[in-house]
Amino acid sequence: MIVYNLKTYANYMDRTYIDYFIETINMNNGIHHINCSVVVMVSPPQRLYDRIFKMSVPFVVIFISIQMGILLDIAVLKELTRRPIQVLIGFVCQYMLMPLIAFSITKIFRYKPIYGLGLFVVGCCPGGSISNQWTIIFDGDINLSAFMSFASSVASFFMMPIWLYTLGQYAYLRELKIRIPFFNLAQSLLRVIGPLLIGMILVYFIPKLKLLVQRIVKPLLIFLIIYILVFGSISTFYLFRYLDLKTALTAPLLPWIGFLLGGFFAAICRQDRKRIVTIGIETGKKHLLINDCYN
Repeated sequence: MIVYNLKTYANYMDRTYIDYFIETINMNNGIHHINCSVVVMVSPPQRLYDRIFKMSVPFVVIFISIQMGILLDIAVLKELTRRPIQVLIGFVCQYMLMPLIAFSITKIFRYKPIYGLGLFVVGCCPGGSISNQWTIIFDGDINLSAFMSFASSVASFFMMPIWLYTLGQYAYLRELKIRIPFFNLAQSLLRVIGPLLIGMILVYFIPKLKLLVQRIVKPLLIFLIIYILVFGSISTFYLFRYLDLKTALTAPLLPWIGFLLGGFFAAICRQDRKRIVTIGIETGKKHLLINDCYN
């Protein structure tokens, strides 16, 4: 029996194939080749606190989103449905400008296709419920934020394929093979709608809940966001060694440009301060803590 020890080093988490051959020489000097192949999967560590954090985050997000639903105003949502100008501004910023900005960043800084595709996909992804929480913290319009999160999740079913199979096909997909995660997008949509509906039903039967949530929601959100940031950083600290200086410096450009452009276009369209803040957050925030598409 012959034992071979092979040591491999991963530059990033992924699946790859290692092909090799073994050549043996028998007693009669005959040469025999054996072709071998092995699949190597580099996955995140499965430590106890990693599992605890990953299991707790969905419950935290659902709990927060239910509070968002309690704070929603049905009359305002109906008005947004009748006159969706703010939603259209957000749609243009999220699905017209952000993919082009992401594409430009990858080309200006000459990202490799695998990394360029990652940033481009982030630019094409829908928003999640995280933006609703930041909207409350910065005194934005929670009704508009929730409506825009719902609209962007629905729009992702046709906007993501359009971008990935046009500009994405030209820039990245000729060298890489990917699939559009429609199931994940559907999950994202349910995570936006489900808790909000629960909150709206609760406040319908228990109207006093709204006053209670209005008093406690902001400090509670700050505490929970700190929890996610601190323990999320601890859980994923190993990822920092995969980052190079270029990625660390350029990746934050996408959300910050989204913040500024979203707010700028909302101001041009003469929206009030709350809606300028909300549209800016909806445009940029979803790209900063991404999110539900590629988990």
